[in-house]
Amino acid sequence: MAEGVPKYVAVRDNLRQRIQAMQPGEKLPAEPELCDQYGVSRITLRHAIGDLIYEGLLVREQGRGTFRTDVGPADSPSGSRRRSLDDPIFGFSPRSADPGGTVKTKVLDNSIVRNGGAAAQLGLDKETELIRIERLRYVDDGVRQHSVIYVAAARFPRLHDEGFAFDSLYEYLESTYAVRLVENDVTARVRVLDGRMAWHFGVADGAPVLEIDSTVIDEFGSTIAFSTTLHAPDDSEISFIIHSQRDAGPVQS
Repeated sequence: MAEGVPKYVAVRDNLRQRIQAMQPGEKLPAEPELCDQYGVSRITLRHAIGDLIYEGLLVREQGRGTFRTDVGPADSPSGSRRRSLDDPIFGFSPRSADPGGTVKTKVLDNSIVRNGGAAAQLGLDKETELIRIERLRYVDDGVRQHSVIYVAAARFPRLHDEGFAFDSLYEYLESTYAVRLVENDVTARVRVLDGRMAWHFGVADGAPVLEIDSTVIDEFGSTIAFSTTLHAPDDSEISFIIHSQRDAGPVQS
């Protein structure tokens, strides 16, 4: 894979070429096979496939697999930047790491703390020791995200010794601790920047940004991590699609 290119981007671009040669309705190889072929984790692979689904090149069918569609990116109303509620758990936003951009991460803090609010989100006692990781994500030297994430120190002790200047935290949890992340409960709000945060993003005090709280849950229903992420003022957009169930009656407002 090309140096400096996020793994999922390299996998996505290669898969896109392979998909173009497939017939409509043809099934993509199974995830374990693709992970072996590309030498990546399932989270990285799902990240790549998720982008291709929303480009309109692939469709995922529950219990059957992932298939080539007969609709290309130009025909898809969602485009490559739209995300869905059933996406895999992602780390750094793919729309902020488009091919051609130089992606960098700066770790501001990796410490053991006690934080009652974060502990409550994790379902833990307020005196529980947590690992707090604070990072800035850059694309082409501009700050695109500021994130603070908390995990239980007793469950993931190695996190305190890691740098995480380049790696995906969730990919690390999967590969090191065999944690399978299946749900991301998200709350989004508009926040006004001031002081330190306004300085980081290079904007004046009072600039509005999108703030997202994220609670990540594993396959056993355990809360694994809680994070708060601020997105750059010119990169704050949520797109989603709501589907009604035909047999469920009309949508109530």
